Parts: sequence; structure tokens; C-alpha cells
Amino acid sequence: MGIVPAPRRADAVVIGGGCMGASTAFHLTRRGLDVVLLERNHVGAGATGHSGAIVRQHYETRVGIRLARDSLAFFSRFEEETGLPCDFRRTGFLSGTQERDLPAFEALLGLLRSEGVRAERLGPAEASELEPRLEVSDYAALVHDPDAGYADPIATAVGFAEGARRGGATVLEGRGVREIAIRNSRVAAVRLRGGGTIASERIVLAAGNWTPAIARSAGVRLPIRFVRGEVAILRRPPDFGAPPRIHFDFYANSYSRPEGEKDVLVGYMDTDPRTPVRGPVLPDDAIAAATVRDLKSRLARRFPILARAQPRGGWSGLYDVTPDAYGRRPDALVPLRASRYGEGEPVKAEAPFPARRRPRLP
Repeated sequence: MGIVPAPRRADAVVIGGGCMGASTAFHLTRRGLDVVLLERNHVGAGATGHSGAIVRQHYETRVGIRLARDSLAFFSRFEEETGLPCDFRRTGFLSGTQERDLPAFEALLGLLRSEGVRAERLGPAEASELEPRLEVSDYAALVHDPDAGYADPIATAVGFAEGARRGGATVLEGRGVREIAIRNSRVAAVRLRGGGTIASERIVLAAGNWTPAIARSAGVRLPIRFVRGEVAILRRPPDFGAPPRIHFDFYANSYSRPEGEKDVLVGYMDTDPRTPVRGPVLPDDAIAAATVRDLKSRLARRFPILARAQPRGGWSGLYDVTPDAYGRRPDALVPLRASRYGEGEPVKAEAPFPARRRPRLP
């Protein structure tokens, strides 16, 4: 197959071929727009490919829960929608709370149920019946979401991109962006590395770790930093039994999920945005042996049988974050703040933008 030429014009240009960019291209194409999706490497090569790829509904805001709920429904019919599988596996999700945090736990449980999530409240004894390998002695209660699961992150991005291509979009891999061209204070085109320009008045910047540099070319400074995420893969002991449910351990800052039929994936839940690393790429995406040991130790506190698990490797990646983990100042780009969006839903401003002046980003 030869190199696909870049069109001279498009209704919309999406920069970044991770899950967010590929999904955006897919849905814009379904709306009838002529779309170009640009990816500097291959689809799913960035943070998407290093993701834990957990599909859950256990979020702490109403809008986040609604988006996750609708996304879970989409994942259940992903191949029907896109034409390719994402290897979604429904495993169920468990997370516990200690006595001191029960009020917040009960409030979140009520919020989840009010949005139609099948959030089941379990006592420690009930949780042990459901997942007997899980250590629950310090938990006062647990939440169980039987609908949660995980997918193959690269297959998900590729499925969205291929679905967009089948719908008429142009997908260009190996084509990086040099800059966004501005005319009369509005976006006018995307200039490509290696030559070429695509004119468009609609540009979606979903480039992950490359977003700050591309945004600067349009005169916008975004307070995005890079933090290291690390994941270890462990081979479960032969007598472990059936794959475990996804488990979030907020007290050990770790999460785990099954990885296929024999392994378990474990990673850190949170990374500290106050200790950024240099980006936008890591010189080496290997994981240190000491980190694997630490992750295994955290996991074994919750699943004691996994103290006998055998390390099988792992990886490191970079995530792009804002200092407070939210879309802090997108009102400098458009006259409203919408941290996330849902298909077919009206976009509502979370923070209105004063029209009289444009704020200076930090």
C-alpha cells in the first residue's frame, strides 16, 4: 500500500491517534463531516498503548458517571459499531472503604445508583463470598459493579480509526504536525512535518503529550505536565483459579485487573503532578525491577496468594496531566469550559468565559 496523500482541505482535522482522537474522528465522521485523522506514529502508539484500559463506572462526579455509563454500553457493542473488536472482557469491579471514610462511600454509592449504575453494597463477608482471595479485613464496606471490565487499548484505538476510515475519513499515520496556522484570530489550517497543509476551520487537538507544543504554535500556553505511569505484569500461581475482578485499592495507591487467562496487571492509581518528568517521550519505556517488586508487594497485601506470582515484565509510559487533574483553563480556547462531552448531548459551560478579554494562561 502506498503513502496516503494528505487532502488539501477537510471539514475537521483531528490531531492524535489515541483513543480520544480516534473516537472523535469516528463520531465526527458519523455526523457526516469530512474528517482527517493525523497520527505522528501509529494509531495507539502514545499513552493509549500504555493504558490499563479499565472500563468502569465508579467515578465521583455525575457527568463522569454518565459518560462512563454510556461508554460502557458502547463497548458492549463495539464491534457492531466500528467493524472491529476491542476485546472487551466483563470482569466486575470491587473497591472497599475503611470505617473513617464510610460517609463519603455511602454518598458515592447513592450517586452511582441515582445514575442507573448497578452498584452493589457489600459487607466484608459478602465480598469474601464473591472474591474469596481478596483480603478485606480492614474494609467496612465494598462496592461491586458487575458490569465493569477491560479492553485492549490499542485494539480500541484501531477500531475507532478503522471505523472512521470506513465512514470516509482520511487516516494518516506517520504524519506529525508542525504547527496550527491562525488567520484573523481563528484556526485556519494544519501544517504537517515534511511538508503539506490541510485547511480547516475545525481542529481537534488530542495529541496527548505533544499537545502543549502544538498548542503553543497557535499562541496558546497550556499548563500540561508529564507524569510517569508504570505497570507490571505478573503470572498468577497455577492454583489461583478463575481470573480476579478488577480491584481498586485507594489505601495502597494501586489497581489490578486480569490480563488474559493467566496473568494479572497491577499499576499505581495516582501519580503526583507536582513531580513531573521530562517529555513528551520516555527514552526507555522499561520498568525497573524495584518497581515491579513494589507493585507486587502492594498487590499481595490484598491478594495474599499473589505473593507467589511470577513477574513477567511490564512497561512505563507518560501521561499528560494538568496541575489539578482537571481541564483548568480551556475557556481560553473557546467561550465555555467543557471538560468532557457525550454524543448527542448539549454542551454546557462549566465556567463561562468573559467576552471582554482573553485570559493569559500560566
